[in-house]
Amino acid sequence: MKKIILSVLGLIAFNFGFAQDISMNPKIAKAQGPSGNFLLEAKSIFTNNSNDSVFEWNIIEIIMTTGWEYGMCDPFNCLTNLAVGNKGTFTLGKGKSGEFKGDFVPNGNGGTGKAKVHVYSKSNPTIDDTVEFQITGWATGLKENLLAKEFSFYPNPAKDRLNIKFNTRDAVAIDIYNVLGTKVKSFSHIGSESEFNISDLQNGVYFLRYKNGSQTISKPFTKSE
Repeated sequence: MKKIILSVLGLIAFNFGFAQDISMNPKIAKAQGPSGNFLLEAKSIFTNNSNDSVFEWNIIEIIMTTGWEYGMCDPFNCLTNLAVGNKGTFTLGKGKSGEFKGDFVPNGNGGTGKAKVHVYSKSNPTIDDTVEFQITGWATGLKENLLAKEFSFYPNPAKDRLNIKFNTRDAVAIDIYNVLGTKVKSFSHIGSESEFNISDLQNGVYFLRYKNGSQTISKPFTKSE
């Protein structure tokens, strides 16, 4: 009987030692800042201790203040204007870690945002974890809120051309930054609407930025074929 018990315990210990596992840390990621910021983001680290390498994520809940937008980065991809049910796939080997970011664009509106994301193995969905991103954006001045709402663009995603809609009597500089924070293009805008050529940009997520005094208005867009 003792031998049987020891054998069972040994088997349990063996299975436990080689158990497949992934984890998000922290499981509830929080951040805050002024709603005049172009982006408020919370971060969590995904770690793969399983034998699998291909994973999927699925947005299972988004609750945020009216006028806000939600986007997200997994360890290799960044997407904007996401909604519940949107999914993505990424590859990460055993023993590796990568960053997840929940990105909220408040567009000058004070409020809160929350998003829950389910991450799991593509071949074995029982290997899974969930992360929740929570953001608080405190209200900015009325002038700043109006400016953020007046500055707009289309289409999104954009292919070759991007149209800026913003009323100004004087020429202002509109800059485009990539997700690494590097400025990749700069335009001069005047009047109510301008069209800019972005055909030379690689596919991906970018940010349009316009600085007015101490305030920076920045909004994300996706360049795609």
